[in-house]
Amino acid sequence: MSKVIVVGGGFAGVAAATALAEKGFQVELLESRGTLGGRVYSTIATDNFPAPVDNGPHLLMGCYRETLRLFQRLEVPDPFHWIDPLRLSWFTKEGKKVTLRCAPLPAPLHLVAGLFFSNAFTFGEKISMVKALTAFSRKPFKINSSLETVAHFLDATRQGPLARERFWIPLCDSVMNVPVETAPIRGLGEVLNRIFFGTRRDSAFGIATKPLSEMGFDQVPSFIDSKGGKVHFHEGVQAFQADSKTFELTTRSGKKYSGDALIWAVPPSSLSALWPKDTWTAIEKLPQLGKSPILSVHILLSQTVMEDHFFGLAGAKFEWVFNRNANWGWKGEGQSQYLSFTASAADALAKKTEKELVALAMSELQERCPAASQARVFHAKVTREMAATFIWNRETDRFRLPCETPFPNIFLAGDWTDTGLPATIEGACVSGHRAAEKIRDYFC
Repeated sequence: MSKVIVVGGGFAGVAAATALAEKGFQVELLESRGTLGGRVYSTIATDNFPAPVDNGPHLLMGCYRETLRLFQRLEVPDPFHWIDPLRLSWFTKEGKKVTLRCAPLPAPLHLVAGLFFSNAFTFGEKISMVKALTAFSRKPFKINSSLETVAHFLDATRQGPLARERFWIPLCDSVMNVPVETAPIRGLGEVLNRIFFGTRRDSAFGIATKPLSEMGFDQVPSFIDSKGGKVHFHEGVQAFQADSKTFELTTRSGKKYSGDALIWAVPPSSLSALWPKDTWTAIEKLPQLGKSPILSVHILLSQTVMEDHFFGLAGAKFEWVFNRNANWGWKGEGQSQYLSFTASAADALAKKTEKELVALAMSELQERCPAASQARVFHAKVTREMAATFIWNRETDRFRLPCETPFPNIFLAGDWTDTGLPATIEGACVSGHRAAEKIRDYFC
């Protein structure tokens, strides 16, 4: 039985480790912390904030096939509320609620019909949106080679102000975590192709029914153990040596690990610091991928202001708001409501204080949602995931690395690797499963 070491217990590492264990490999998963999940995690209720808190609301979609494959492998009961057909609602600055509700039709007719009957855009904008989206209906995409960024594409296809404010910009911020001015249009195009031009189910939203740390990671140690492997917690790697045939890892505890093959599933900066010097020039450039933050403000209000699972705040810094009463079945005292606000590509907001961020979130909510005008804040908490994703733009695209390395039995996984996708949960799972396939090919 071949022994594989996987370093990193986020989605990429867990996907790789469980896929290999399922195929009969002896897997040892090394995780530096005491829990699995990487940047996807929750904290428990405290006196200061008496409710669980996610480090950031994470949406899944029906097109996240590799992520769903991981949950199926772990036999996790469907942990999502599925919004199918897709439905998006926004509150405008005028206090009006507008909606894009896709129809129960095959893709892409479900979106075309939804746009036609939507009250969120003008008729002219609907026509421009449909024309623009058809550029991504099949590969290769029908995009002029001179159009590099999402902003270039929006200008070239004459997207109107409402379409930008309510569809294109929030979508780009959420999935790319970089602004439209620098986000590569072909990266967003890959996402649009998967969402709208497969099946109708591909565009369905999946909202977690429980805090993120309860989404299946607890099953991973027992799953790997049942296949003859082991998960080692608090075993952060401090030293890494390798040659053409062997490798050795030394952890904080002083233990040494080696095996027949190795998968690195850690952040790029960590990998660059640990990689043997002068063995791979590309690895030294990984810090240039940068870091892009996602901020969330979690607020317990004195009264209920919304019933939907989530909604958008048109034109706001906090573009999406998640209703934890509906998402998780959370119940507080009386009519209290638990809302989580999220802001992606949030470099400017990251510099603000917690008090400023809470005040901003409430002012944006009250400006757009009349029902919130009299609501009082009982408790508030800010979470900052400062390295939520790498910065994907024209300059950094060349720094994304392939799965293979100069060492034939060492492979890479992570949402920052060259998957063709943004740094999402699905991108991480794609990379993990791809690394597992490379390992199987290596031993064939």
